[in-house]
Amino acid sequence: MNLCRFRRAAGSLLILFATASSLAQKAANERTFTQPASAIQAALKKLQASTSGPLPVLDGFVIPGTRILDQYQRPFYQCTIHVVPARSGSLVRVSARITAWHNDPAHSGYEVLPSNGRIEADLLDRLQDALGAKTASNNGSVSAAPAVGSAMPEISAPVPQLPAAKVTPNNPADSAKDTELQQEAKNLEDILQNQSRPTNLIAVKQDQTPILQNPSADAKVLFLASAEDEFEVLDLNPEWVHVRISGLSRGWLRRSTIQLLDGSDVQQAAKAFSISSEEVGSFPGNWAPLIGKSVKIISVQQAPGTGRITSPQDKLRFAESVLREQTLPAPAAGLVLIFDSEDGGMVATGGAALAQWKSGALSEAAFWKQCLLDPPEILGSLN
Repeated sequence: MNLCRFRRAAGSLLILFATASSLAQKAANERTFTQPASAIQAALKKLQASTSGPLPVLDGFVIPGTRILDQYQRPFYQCTIHVVPARSGSLVRVSARITAWHNDPAHSGYEVLPSNGRIEADLLDRLQDALGAKTASNNGSVSAAPAVGSAMPEISAPVPQLPAAKVTPNNPADSAKDTELQQEAKNLEDILQNQSRPTNLIAVKQDQTPILQNPSADAKVLFLASAEDEFEVLDLNPEWVHVRISGLSRGWLRRSTIQLLDGSDVQQAAKAFSISSEEVGSFPGNWAPLIGKSVKIISVQQAPGTGRITSPQDKLRFAESVLREQTLPAPAAGLVLIFDSEDGGMVATGGAALAQWKSGALSEAAFWKQCLLDPPEILGSLN
């Protein structure tokens, strides 16, 4: 065979291989059921808990390619399901979106990884079992799904399916193998529980939420985020949130489109303190911008029963959340927070700086530079 004929043959084999892979992936991602679309939707509603959640590992769920899967943390999947009426019933097509945090210092950030079809096939199997369904094969014949003896538990992530095997109760080798498998499963659970998680994360509330290039309504849309997508916060103000998309990639979200996660710094700080009193009076300090002026004074104490040791960052995070929600009464030229605790501390800002920060004219870092943090060694810095 000459070189040209060899190349043509090799090219044909590659095309056939790619076509076969594509058809196999498609077959794993879709299935035709004999039930009408309404029955399919009702069954899917009961399986809602299985359509998204954390994954114990990435290996076995994504197409690895050139990626080093050990460099990824916090894998999460979310399924999109389309139900289409078909001639022999309903066609159900499942698409799984897998994301994970890439912890390579040079390119850290969340990435989307290609699913290998296992999650999709697993969800279709669950749907088939929930329906007690008959599925239509490609040649038009109908095959019955295996009977289900008991209700399947709803879990938040696919679990590796171990092959069925006959186990002889008194076989020491089988018992040792079972113990080894149980220990491996426990190790996977421990890894999932102990994965580190940034404390400055936000989550997107709805699907199709635009992430913009700049904090402006007419800015270029970088891409559309899905509900529950998480991003690391770089800066925020009352209107906009600056987030890390991946590595050096950045973007902006409207504040109204996100929610702070329960484990975030702001949420934890908010639980650690409470406001004990508010009043308007003379500025109780020696800071030139407010000395001798009328200010709104807010007294803050540690929330009773928390038993939590607070840090300077906790205090500033709580101050940030309070300042964002406060409005100044007419005679007040500024706002002051006084922490009533053993180590104390005072945060003060003038009305002009507060208004500029709330409008987005001042970044968070620039705003804090125009505030009084007294004493600095107690209150520290957000940076």
